[in-house]
Amino acid sequence: MSTLLLDPIQPTARQVPIHSARMQSRPTEPTDTQTLGQLFAEFADATYTLSYRILGDRHLAEDVVQETFIKVIRALPTYRGEGPIAAWIYRIGYREAITMSRKRRDDVTDPDSAVFANLPAAESVEDTVMSMDLVERIDVAMGSLSEPVRAAFTLRDIQGLPTREVAEILDVSQSAVKMRLARAREALRVQLKEYLA
Repeated sequence: MSTLLLDPIQPTARQVPIHSARMQSRPTEPTDTQTLGQLFAEFADATYTLSYRILGDRHLAEDVVQETFIKVIRALPTYRGEGPIAAWIYRIGYREAITMSRKRRDDVTDPDSAVFANLPAAESVEDTVMSMDLVERIDVAMGSLSEPVRAAFTLRDIQGLPTREVAEILDVSQSAVKMRLARAREALRVQLKEYLA
């Protein structure tokens, strides 16, 4: 997927600052295919996770990642560098996921689309069934959260972003993020109580 995104890119002379909590800060760097490749490698998985948690469909989440990075490529020369580039990219991805969610609001989510690839290795058939049941219950519990609550939970508790960055991405106050996190955690605690014992 990354080679498809990077093939048509024409390098520009404009310098764009690249900095995130995980990437080493660099004062400036040209928007060439190497820089764009680094951005994709650094943020594609997190953008996918956020999109999947909002949409509940891996194929739609992949589409969101692609659309997000197309927009990032087009808008990178205008990036002002006023905050972490991670927050800027996540905000674009979040908005793309919400837009797609609204477009398909009336569609029924396919229950077979849940991702089971990250299950821990099971020692027995019973363990496998329990693990699959847990993944299904987590997907259902996450799906029951409203989009803003689910997005805040995914960015803060799954992606591990600081509350300040989550607030920037979602374009809300830090206290609103904390309130959404409290709601998400309580709802998940109630729905998953038999697994938390």
